[in-house]
Amino acid sequence: MINFHNVQFIKSLINLEHRPQPELMEICFIGRSNVGKSSLLNALFGTRKLVKVSSTPGKTQLVNYFMVDNRFYCVDLPGYGFARLPKKEQVKWQKMIEGYLLGNDCLKKIYLLLDARHELQTIDRQMIEWLNHYGLDYSIILSKCDKISKNALNKTINDFKKNIPSVEILPFSIRNNEMIVGLKKEIARLGM
Repeated sequence: MINFHNVQFIKSLINLEHRPQPELMEICFIGRSNVGKSSLLNALFGTRKLVKVSSTPGKTQLVNYFMVDNRFYCVDLPGYGFARLPKKEQVKWQKMIEGYLLGNDCLKKIYLLLDARHELQTIDRQMIEWLNHYGLDYSIILSKCDKISKNALNKTINDFKKNIPSVEILPFSIRNNEMIVGLKKEIARLGM
């Protein structure tokens, strides 16, 4: 049973040839810079300290591996779309993210985080189109749901379902234990 009680940071890497051993199934979390990936992982892991959280966009710059219950890896990918980085760094991150997503036989599921407070951004549309183009299995997590009203959240979910009908939409807030437990159950259903 996956319960997220035994979570360890394994390694950070930029060269995907140095993936951790043993090879286990992986799920990854991707999204724009500052969308809440690190906070979400800490909520899943039941800690505030395992994954570094920053209010400064672009803090996660490497592919970070966390082993969960000795069964699978949760992978925190760098945020995309951080414009203050030099163009050369942006290109390097993009290649690293694409290399991870496309060249990974262990990858079971991608969770794309989108901020529930905002309409679908152009860069997020591009990511969705890219994921669809390559036929990758992903779900959308609407982060920061606690920062908008229930009516606004329902409208956002309905808008997303109209625009992206074939993709599962999961609302999430680090302050809502029911949503945290729901995401844990969703991950457990993947059969890892």
